[in-house]
Amino acid sequence: MRKMIGMFFVLACCVGASIAQQPKLASLDKVDVFAGYSFSRNYFASVTPFPMNLQGGQGAITYNLTRHLGMTAEMAGYTNDATFEDIPLTFTTEGYLFGPNGHYHFKGTPVSIFAHQLFGVTHMTLTVDPSADCTTNCSATVNPFTTASGGGVDVKVSKHLWIRPAQLEYFNQAINLYDLEDAFATAQPGSGPRSAAHPEAGPGNPGIYITSQGLRYSAGVVVHF
Repeated sequence: MRKMIGMFFVLACCVGASIAQQPKLASLDKVDVFAGYSFSRNYFASVTPFPMNLQGGQGAITYNLTRHLGMTAEMAGYTNDATFEDIPLTFTTEGYLFGPNGHYHFKGTPVSIFAHQLFGVTHMTLTVDPSADCTTNCSATVNPFTTASGGGVDVKVSKHLWIRPAQLEYFNQAINLYDLEDAFATAQPGSGPRSAAHPEAGPGNPGIYITSQGLRYSAGVVVHF
């Protein structure tokens, strides 16, 4: 899957770069705004409660530098309820990503394709459910560096309105294992501000980084200005 998405991204960028050398048409939509539904499947080896399905919303703004190349800023939020060691938790994420976007409109058709490579950070929060009688240290967070590679298809409905039936991405998140275990341990009733699972952690030993990965599907509407 990663190879397929990578090949799609490279192909779209190459096509965009070659066609960008041709004379421009009379008009160019400078800004595209996307908003829609998003589904994320997160995989995290041997760590409960993963793998996990997350549902939420996604918004993005693309500023078009040329007819085939732009820069995209994206924000997405997801949530799901989970259980860790019989304790009910709410798992939420907020992602903030930015990167280049290559796009191509098939002449004579209402179809446009795009591919992008985004970089940024994801704010993950674990919150203990009130039913667990949590009074202190009821939530904890980690903020892993995140990359997202993928693309999608847009279909023109009117001059300014497009429908995005499918956007598919593969993402990676570099998470400090110490921080993740501390977050799970902290977000429990009666826990301290930091677990004792890794007392050796400190400035000289920042931790062990492992990768969370998964697939993300999004669909919605795009407005061109």
